[in-house]
Amino acid sequence: QGFSGMNRFNQSPWSKVQCEMILAFLSFAEYFRPRFFLLENVRNFVSFNKGQTFRLAVASLLEMGYQVRFGILEAGTFGVAQSRKRAFIWAAAPGEILPDWPEPMHVFASPELKITLPDGKYYAAAKSTAGGAPFRAITVRDTIGDLPKVENGASKLILEYGGEPTSWFQKKIRGSTIALNDHISKEMNELNLIRCKHIPKRPGCDWHDLPDEKVKLSSGQMVDLIPWCLPNTAKRHNQWKGLYGRLDWEGNFPTSVTDPQPMGKVGMCFHPDQDRIITVRECARSQGFPDSYQFSGTIQSKHRQIGNAVPPPLAFALGRKLKEAVDAKRQQA
Repeated sequence: QGFSGMNRFNQSPWSKVQCEMILAFLSFAEYFRPRFFLLENVRNFVSFNKGQTFRLAVASLLEMGYQVRFGILEAGTFGVAQSRKRAFIWAAAPGEILPDWPEPMHVFASPELKITLPDGKYYAAAKSTAGGAPFRAITVRDTIGDLPKVENGASKLILEYGGEPTSWFQKKIRGSTIALNDHISKEMNELNLIRCKHIPKRPGCDWHDLPDEKVKLSSGQMVDLIPWCLPNTAKRHNQWKGLYGRLDWEGNFPTSVTDPQPMGKVGMCFHPDQDRIITVRECARSQGFPDSYQFSGTIQSKHRQIGNAVPPPLAFALGRKLKEAVDAKRQQA
């Protein structure tokens, strides 16, 4: 994620390597000349390096003879309870039909979906849902409200659901799955668990709601409940909004990240009612992965697999548009 706003080190050598991966991706397209080409990256890909990398990608595909379409899509409008904006580039070889963008199906607040063009013009790939859409927004409650209660550091890989689904999303995401897997939570240290327990169980609560007092750890050490660095650097960092934050049952998840933690770039990672970080399965559901999908490796690896993925409902919507283009070409023949 060399272009990601989540990446605090996007001038590092590793980020430069990741940016070079775009060029490697384009070289594969030039060598293999696929009929269709789809590139996905973070929202900042469009504006990174004053837009030069993005323009280079588009210009390179055009130079190869491809038809090109680009835009920014919001995953929340395609059936997940998550704000996740991503840049996409469609390309189709000469003689093929260039796939269109899928229609947004769910109402979702989607600012910053426009791409700035020369002469002060803007381009938006997807229609705004401000005027409505076929379905309402999916909420956190719709997504994870049926899952059983677990504790901080929960590590049991297979559990019983313990109840019936309470929303159509839950019914769909469960499918024919009988047992619940990966409902496991990263274990917080003693101090962060104490802080979590002091965050009120109300929408929008975060570190600002911690009492200004010291607490005694099991070692006998007295420490500040409010991390010293937060109030002392808040003015320079948008008040560190959302750090040690709780999810809102009637709201949505923030962008799914590869390492959910209360002091992370997206710090709103506490369950609405329970004193813990959201589980692997809850993160997977926020991305739209069915409960039957199994992740591999450690809990950190599983979170990374989920955070790096294109949400399956969005991928499905794009795939359907590709199928429409292929079918339309076949009917012309």
